[in-house]
Amino acid sequence: ALLCLAGAGPTWAQTEPDPAAAEPQVQNPRPVAAGPNGQVLVTDRRHGAVVAVDRNSLEPVWSVPLPEEGAPFGIAAMKGEIFVGNTSTKNVEVYKVYGSGEPDTTLRFKHNLGKVPTGAIGPFENPIGIAVDANEKLVFVLDGAVKRIEAYKPNGSFQYAFEPRDSDGALMSPVSLAVDELRREILVGDYGNPAPDWENCSFCGAAAPARILIYDYGGELLFEIRGDRSTHWSSGFARVQGMAVSADGRIFAADPLGSRILVFDRYSGALLEELGTQGPDEGQLMLPLDVWLDNETGDLFISNNRGVRGVEVLRGVGGQP
Repeated sequence: ALLCLAGAGPTWAQTEPDPAAAEPQVQNPRPVAAGPNGQVLVTDRRHGAVVAVDRNSLEPVWSVPLPEEGAPFGIAAMKGEIFVGNTSTKNVEVYKVYGSGEPDTTLRFKHNLGKVPTGAIGPFENPIGIAVDANEKLVFVLDGAVKRIEAYKPNGSFQYAFEPRDSDGALMSPVSLAVDELRREILVGDYGNPAPDWENCSFCGAAAPARILIYDYGGELLFEIRGDRSTHWSSGFARVQGMAVSADGRIFAADPLGSRILVFDRYSGALLEELGTQGPDEGQLMLPLDVWLDNETGDLFISNNRGVRGVEVLRGVGGQP
């Protein structure tokens, strides 16, 4: 594949494909997002690439590596542009896709969020979560290292920022970000601090369960779903990662340790159901890390980090119950 890198002028550079990845493949998928041409996008950490997967066959269509120093993590797309959190350059890079499949697919680098000059180290310590609101034309970035959410316009201009907090203060370990465009809400998955080693750690802090926290766009905390079993639902969770929200207010959350998808009611926090079966075969889940919900079809696409397929799908689960 070819990658167009922006410099003083439009310079095209050949990227050498991984010999083990002559055919498009997904071997270490992290976040998953909507893509162009009826495709789903994932970042592949092993190959340092952005990979497109066909929504029907779940087969990889194309794979384009970032530059040599690229370490893609967070990803989102809006109106033909792809936003990639590069933990190596500490930027959120904006690309345009040209072509629909191998071998002619290219990514053209446009700019960095924050209008960071090309080649410069960016402002993010760890841009692990990216989510977009196409209606408001906003790109939200979760910097997990500094526990901060920043909002940008697609052209790179900074809008505002806030530190997601709960009633006790800053979050322990925020790891994922989602946007509910319908309700104009931001969801953050926090690993918490479920089992501090008090004997061997003098700075571990107080115990805190894994949680899903919901904020308005201004950063005000609206609601919290806790993973401990002291709450009114029957099943807790030790970790929660990628999330998506249906039109009727169901939250779909990846539980990587349980190899399942948890479905919560947005308004009560009640656990409605658990989806998926654990296993190594096609259609089963092994370390699911992220989800993306197609609200038109109700199909839920899952980044399946240790599965035989890098992306799995639960058809129709996000439709009207």
